[in-house]
Amino acid sequence: MSENKIKETVEEAPEKVKPKKRKTQSVLFGKFSKFMNVFGVFERNQIVNSMPFILFCAMLIIVYISNSYYAEGIIRDIDRTKTELKEKRAEYLSTMSQLMYQSNQSEVAKVLEPYQIKETTEPPQKLFITASPKK
Repeated sequence: MSENKIKETVEEAPEKVKPKKRKTQSVLFGKFSKFMNVFGVFERNQIVNSMPFILFCAMLIIVYISNSYYAEGIIRDIDRTKTELKEKRAEYLSTMSQLMYQSNQSEVAKVLEPYQIKETTEPPQKLFITASPKK
């Protein structure tokens, strides 16, 4: 076979790539402390000594956020309950009005008409029972 004249036959060997070193935590903290020490206000010892207070503040922030989420959930539940109460009240009023309408004497007579039960035309009479003497 013939050789490829267009491409060069010289191949370069890849150079060994050295893995990048990871920056350790102390190096990052050192850079952070240098950054914070721009005006000479913070030193490494001051930051380390104030770490409990910083953690306490972070905990308070987390508690504050969770409390606000809890309060919003309670407010949503209250609104949902108010809506349900309005719906139940409307249902109660409509049911009571239907009951009042159906318990009218004329409506009861219409319902009982197929059973051939009719209204009395005589007024009710009062019955008197005389007590028998006790033995």
